[in-house]
Amino acid sequence: MSGQSLTGKMLEGARKWAKRLPNALSDDMAVDVSRGRVRLSHSRVEAVARQLLTRLKHFELREWSAREDVYDVRFSVRGWRLRVETTPERVELAAGRYRLWLRTPGVVALEESQTASSLVMGVLRAGAGRAAMRALAERMLPPGIRWDGQVLQVEGPLPEEGVLPARLFDTAALAMTAEHQAEGLWLSAEAWPGLMDLLQVVFGTELPRTPPGV
Repeated sequence: MSGQSLTGKMLEGARKWAKRLPNALSDDMAVDVSRGRVRLSHSRVEAVARQLLTRLKHFELREWSAREDVYDVRFSVRGWRLRVETTPERVELAAGRYRLWLRTPGVVALEESQTASSLVMGVLRAGAGRAAMRALAERMLPPGIRWDGQVLQVEGPLPEEGVLPARLFDTAALAMTAEHQAEGLWLSAEAWPGLMDLLQVVFGTELPRTPPGV
């Protein structure tokens, strides 16, 4: 009984904490205490991604649109214009750097060249796959981006300033899994306080370190 009572108090405290968020933030975030996760709106995910990706050399993020199951992203790499349907599956922040794992379950296309795009997709369908795709990607992609035909891995230094400054993760580390849904991106972390600290930074406002009662 005491265990159930404690759980109830924790959940109620977290609900009250979430209700006290400014109205502008309530549209951008939802808290699921029982599963230890938070949901960011797709617009907030785009804002964070744009800041991180702008530091990659030879890379330009041109367009970003959110769909129910993927992000439809258009970008330029070394003069090549590409379109990728992708969604995050894992995020790591540590030692002043970030690492992203992005599934690519849909379109992966070179937009200027239908022949080149068909070649890429043909390699995937034929299953010639990982070695050939890795060799092709290594020739096109700049340092910090790798693709094995199924998952994009992107890594680089966190910016000195902005929504995710490097100083926050000089000595701390945070690893999260991501789940893409129609209403936003759910992030789950091993340590609840660490995730709350991250949200405090991302939203740029002074929030409690942990929900009251937790």
